[in-house]
Amino acid sequence: MPPIAACPQCRSTAPIVYRGVLAYCTACGASRIPLATKSTNHAGKPSIIGGALTRVFGWIVLSGGVAFGLAMLGILQAIFPAGFAGYLVGGPIMLLAAIFGTLLLRGGRSLESTGVSEQRETRTTAIFSLAENRGGIVTAADVAGALGISNAQADDMLTDLAKKSSDNVVLEVDDEGRVFYRVNARGLSRVQSFDEKLRVAERERDAPDESTHDDAAEVLRTRT
Repeated sequence: MPPIAACPQCRSTAPIVYRGVLAYCTACGASRIPLATKSTNHAGKPSIIGGALTRVFGWIVLSGGVAFGLAMLGILQAIFPAGFAGYLVGGPIMLLAAIFGTLLLRGGRSLESTGVSEQRETRTTAIFSLAENRGGIVTAADVAGALGISNAQADDMLTDLAKKSSDNVVLEVDDEGRVFYRVNARGLSRVQSFDEKLRVAERERDAPDESTHDDAAEVLRTRT
């Protein structure tokens, strides 16, 4: 992990976003030093790409090895129809191909899953940092601009957070029907893991607001 340096503008250790070769703070938009911390553009990418390549190689080993084993089995059995040479040679080849191919496929899936989790956690940390800098209120457009992702991706992330962590992210709708998100970032900067952040926030948050938001609830139901 890159060394963490605070933003000179907002003093946040929020992830950075690259626009071209320049780096910017996802919390306040100020210029940051490249490689100061994780970036929303690159976090998890090596693992995701490596996992995908490993899975491709796994399929090549599995299908190629099985095909080669079957070919050897057929050729040797044709040459020695009364013997077991084809099975003795082709059988182990297919077995080894199946074992190593399966291991590569599982390893690729695990590596890719690790990358996706790292990417999601980095982006989530950036969302909470952005919300903290903006008084706890963000829109999908705010998140998209700060993280360098599309509006649709930002909206999906915020909606998912609102469903899975309703104590910390609440979808609301104003009188004009515009959707925004109220984010509780209290205490989240003291720990690194997002799961830990949620637990800390749940322990330290104020008494939850008992008021209902029928419009917001309806929006969430339609997005389920």
